[in-house]
Amino acid sequence: MVGAYDVVDTDAHYLEDLETVAGYMDEPWRRRLQEGGEIARSKFFGSSTGDRFVWGRIEREHSSYPDAPMQVDEIDEGMEFLGLDATIQLSHQLLAMPRIQADDDRVKSFATAYTRYMLDQAVDPGDGIYTVLPIPYTDVEASVELIDEYADDPAIVAGCMITAGAEPPLGNEQYNPIYQAAEDAGLPLIFHTGGSGLDSLKNKGYSKFIETHTLGFLEGNMSQLVSLVCQGIPEKFPDLDVTFQESGIFWVPMIMHRLDEEYLKRPSEAPVLTRRPSEYIKEMYFGTQPFEASGDPKHLEYTIEMLGGADRLMYASDWPHWDFDRPTTITDVEFLSQEEKQKILADNAREVFGL
Repeated sequence: MVGAYDVVDTDAHYLEDLETVAGYMDEPWRRRLQEGGEIARSKFFGSSTGDRFVWGRIEREHSSYPDAPMQVDEIDEGMEFLGLDATIQLSHQLLAMPRIQADDDRVKSFATAYTRYMLDQAVDPGDGIYTVLPIPYTDVEASVELIDEYADDPAIVAGCMITAGAEPPLGNEQYNPIYQAAEDAGLPLIFHTGGSGLDSLKNKGYSKFIETHTLGFLEGNMSQLVSLVCQGIPEKFPDLDVTFQESGIFWVPMIMHRLDEEYLKRPSEAPVLTRRPSEYIKEMYFGTQPFEASGDPKHLEYTIEMLGGADRLMYASDWPHWDFDRPTTITDVEFLSQEEKQKILADNAREVFGL
């Protein structure tokens, strides 16, 4: 709790140890990752260059390296540091999924093993520790099987789709069985961006991480939001709750207005829609991190109003990454009422994720 507010963090990352998670995998991945050493593990998801960490921002008792694997008790330490009542832990390793080009089952194997590991070792709804189900959407059948198997577990509060690099885009009809399974199970979906490294942005030639970190996280979510809306996913699956994470919020009104303009000129190209694109987007949810509160407060106020108000926002920390946001990014916003701050900090998340 922060002051008078309850706080639910909808986007904290568990820095899982791939060697440990491999113990929950089926063969041949278990043997390959446990016996192949650090080289085999580093090549499982690939690598991405760029100084991500701004050294020294976060002090970790267990490691001097910011991205080193976590121990389970670090979840509690992070909750205490941020003043959380509940946390939703997302896989850190899964963010690298777009770098996988091989036609094999490693993402499915990892998603299953990560879920087994977290349920066995890390999560505890009684202590407010939850996780999400990684969705290996390149394998639609496996994704549906995972949802059917794990959606009812009280520690699993959502499925997670990584938006960066999804081909075809996530509005494509091939993914409809995933959305149907999630809607039938009452499982919300988090669309989380990634792929911001110098080697993972589609456009090559950038030389500084500030460039690709600005563009990559935004590009992943923006491109998939356009696909979801134009292909009618909110219309086809009206009871499916959708949240976009880790690209801030200022981009949302811009894409709403641009989509409306395009739709009004070319409605025949989005025949499934019965309303303007912006109306569907105003029914989605958006994680606040990185919360763009450093500029003119009037602009932030207008932005929140345009995307549907405080009802559409959920506090997200991105802990323990270098650019994490404290709950004070919300409590310090003067134009928000106490009720609006509480909605953003906890109430919206509790309603959507059934905490």
